[in-house]
Amino acid sequence: MSSHSLRARLTWLIIAVQVMVLIPLGAISYQREQHEMVKLLDGRLAQAGRTLGTLIAYNKRDYSDADAERAVTLATEAQRAAVVVAVHAKNYEPEVGFQAYDPHGTLIAATANLADLPPPVKGEHGFRDIEHNGSNWRLFTLTNRFNLTIRIGERAENRADITQGLILEHSLPLVIGLPLLALLAGLAVKQGLRPLDKLTKVLAERAPRSRTPIAIERTPDEIKPLIVTLNQQLERLEDVIEREHRFAGDVAHELRTPLAAATIHLEGALIAKDAGELAYTLHNARRNLGRLGRRIEQILAIARLEAGAAAEQRTSLDLITLATEVVEELAPLIAEKDISLSLTHDEPEVRISGHEVAMTAMFRNLVENALRHTPERSRVDISVHRHGDTVVIDICDDGPGIAPELREKAFQRFERGNDTKESGYGLGLSIVQRAVELHEGSIELLDNPSGQGLLIRIRIAGGSVG
Repeated sequence: MSSHSLRARLTWLIIAVQVMVLIPLGAISYQREQHEMVKLLDGRLAQAGRTLGTLIAYNKRDYSDADAERAVTLATEAQRAAVVVAVHAKNYEPEVGFQAYDPHGTLIAATANLADLPPPVKGEHGFRDIEHNGSNWRLFTLTNRFNLTIRIGERAENRADITQGLILEHSLPLVIGLPLLALLAGLAVKQGLRPLDKLTKVLAERAPRSRTPIAIERTPDEIKPLIVTLNQQLERLEDVIEREHRFAGDVAHELRTPLAAATIHLEGALIAKDAGELAYTLHNARRNLGRLGRRIEQILAIARLEAGAAAEQRTSLDLITLATEVVEELAPLIAEKDISLSLTHDEPEVRISGHEVAMTAMFRNLVENALRHTPERSRVDISVHRHGDTVVIDICDDGPGIAPELREKAFQRFERGNDTKESGYGLGLSIVQRAVELHEGSIELLDNPSGQGLLIRIRIAGGSVG
């Protein structure tokens, strides 16, 4: 499985969680059982020692303080040497041994494996670990009510066998179980991700340009938001493709018309009969070529605007500087129509975070649109003001304005509305709207407060950017 595979990622995460949980739990469980096992074996050893002491005492009749001398005598007379018991441990039987001392510290009984163990020191009792004849022993010493001292021991190897059994018992499920769990986890993840495989297959088999939404019935709840978002995205994508196709068709039509007109006028110039007719046809040809050039310029502006929005990073822009540069650029056109143009602002700089190409295109098209529709020797007013965190840009002209019912359509590309006399191409307001959208702003078409003309008001957030 690839390292970038969601299936591999989920599988390894599940395995890692299992390892992180099961191994510490196994270790803790093993330590607790080992501790309990030591206590159990120690208790059994102690119990065996006490039982052995009692049996020896009754076998010797009585070893109470009162008859201690008699017990010693019996031991001395009956057996000068201690009774030595042979021990033969069989399978699953732990090898044990013992020593029994009378109240005077004389060894009276012992097993062969512990018979030569040095006698206990005075006060010795309880458990301790010793090494004897090359073997490790767990030894328990007690003195019973008959004043018999019993030492009973168990070889540590027997306990090690039990410990190894515990380790095997705890590690075997992990050794066998973890790979099995990993396999089952992989199968479970594969089964769990099957809806994604199904979605991938549906998308792969989807017909191009299909507008049919992807079905979300019988889909896991976690995937439904993804499919809903995907359907919305596909619908928007299809709308964009359709608009682009319409735009391409409109562009071809809009370029073909002035080019054809210029061609006709140029052909007329070639066959002109006098200088006046030649000048007239050349003037018309020049006019149509000018229209064609402007249309191409606006189409390129749209392309630059869209490309800049995708590639250009936002920077701090001074809107006063941008508006001034646009006015200076269009000074010949302003002078040609003898327009009185004013640019007002309360502050020397009004900065926002934005795309320079888009904002420059916005100002250029706003001013050009106002100049185009404003009669000669009238006025155009531009104002840029900051209201809190919002920058408000107003463009007022004395033109014919736009009827309220046509203002929404005015933003559509190649939409000229009811003004067919001017050389508008229906792209200016579309460019302005797109630039405003890129800056999360808003645009309104209003009546000029003076009663004649159009007021375009734009609001853009971020006026406090330094």
